[in-house]
Amino acid sequence: MKPGRFLVFKSIFSSPFSLVLLATASIAYYYFIMYIIRISGSGLALVTAPIYLIYLTVVTSGLLLTISIYSLHLSLKSMASEVSEGAASVVTVFIGSLVSSCGCSAPILGTILYGIGFDSVGVSGILSFVGSNQYLLLGIISLANLLLIYYSLGKLSGECKLKNGRIVPRK
Repeated sequence: MKPGRFLVFKSIFSSPFSLVLLATASIAYYYFIMYIIRISGSGLALVTAPIYLIYLTVVTSGLLLTISIYSLHLSLKSMASEVSEGAASVVTVFIGSLVSSCGCSAPILGTILYGIGFDSVGVSGILSFVGSNQYLLLGIISLANLLLIYYSLGKLSGECKLKNGRIVPRK
C-alpha cells in the first residue's frame, strides 16, 4: 500500500529523534538568521521584518531539513529514496536572513552582488527592492519551503510503503 503524504509526515515526526532534530535545526537556523542580522547591522539586531515571518521561515526550513535527513536515512538503508532538498533549506534560511535585516544587510548582500558582477546602480536597486519588499520575499521563501516539503513527502510516499505503522523503503 502506498502511503499518502500525511502518513509519511506522521511517520517521520512520530520519532523522538526527528522531533529533536527539528528543534535543533530550527534553533540553529534562528541563531544563524540573528547572527547574519547582527553582523550586517554592525552588532545591532535590527529586525525590520515581522518576527512571525522569520519564525515561519525557520520552522519550514527545519521541517524541510528533517524530512531530507530522514530521506537520506532511508536512502542509506536501501538506496531507493533520492530526495535531497536539505541544501534548499539552508539556502532559504540564508536568503531569509538577508531579507529580514532590511537595508542593514547591504554590506553582505552588496559584497555578494559586486562579486557576481553587478555595478553600483544595480546593487543599490536590488538593495532597495529587498528593503521595500521584505514581507513579500519572506513569504515567498516560506512558500518555497512548503512546496519543497510537499514535493519531498510526495516523492517519499511513492518510494516507500507502510509496514507496521512505519515507513520503509520499497524493495
